[in-house]
Amino acid sequence: MHAFRPQDPPQKLLLHVCCGPCSTAPVRTLRQRGVELCLHFANSNIAPVAEYEHRLQTARSYAEGLGIPFVEGNYRPQAWADVVRDVPVEVRISTDGMTPPPERCRACYRLRFNEAARYAAGHGFSHVGTTLSVSPYQYRDIIHEELERACAAANVEPFFEDYSPLYPETMTASKEAGLYRQDYCGCLPSKSEADAGRSARRAEREARKVARAEVRKEAEAALDKRRAERASYDVKQARKRALKNALRAKG
Repeated sequence: MHAFRPQDPPQKLLLHVCCGPCSTAPVRTLRQRGVELCLHFANSNIAPVAEYEHRLQTARSYAEGLGIPFVEGNYRPQAWADVVRDVPVEVRISTDGMTPPPERCRACYRLRFNEAARYAAGHGFSHVGTTLSVSPYQYRDIIHEELERACAAANVEPFFEDYSPLYPETMTASKEAGLYRQDYCGCLPSKSEADAGRSARRAEREARKVARAEVRKEAEAALDKRRAERASYDVKQARKRALKNALRAKG
């Protein structure tokens, strides 16, 4: 994995966060560089509501534990549904049933970054960043493009960094902190895709298990055959020796 290469940090940054675990390593490195942070939880994509509340409270508790200001954005799941609905069907539906399509994700990023950039412009923040790039399952180039577009529209500066090299650290840190770690990106289509992916991987593991069992069965059958052949050979040899001994005894 390539090394994390930080750029010159802003003095005051509104950092869009998608969840508590993904915040850990980016927040650590930004604080070490002296950045004044405020975490902004703007994630109308997350469904159902109970899942949204769980992730919100996890991120909020994490920020409060570090003494970092935390702001919840507007939770507007219908707004998310509307912007995604505007994406042509042929580019918003997963083609393999398991991989989130880029253009659906682009629409999702756009909605959330627009909200974050507007908030930053109205509350004295010079820059807007996001923790989304920490995940290897996200489209980092599109995140970069949409963050720049949203910031230009709101007249604030984008601060994009590719945090993906820090992903292993986020997993370790979130485990150590006991943070809730979700198993899908956020929207219900992504949950279906994640579930399908897990089912496919389970099926693949089961197929490999069956194949290995078949190989072992064939190997054991071959070994049993060799043992039976050896036993039969030993019996024949014993009979020959017995016959020779009997003939010698008579002579």
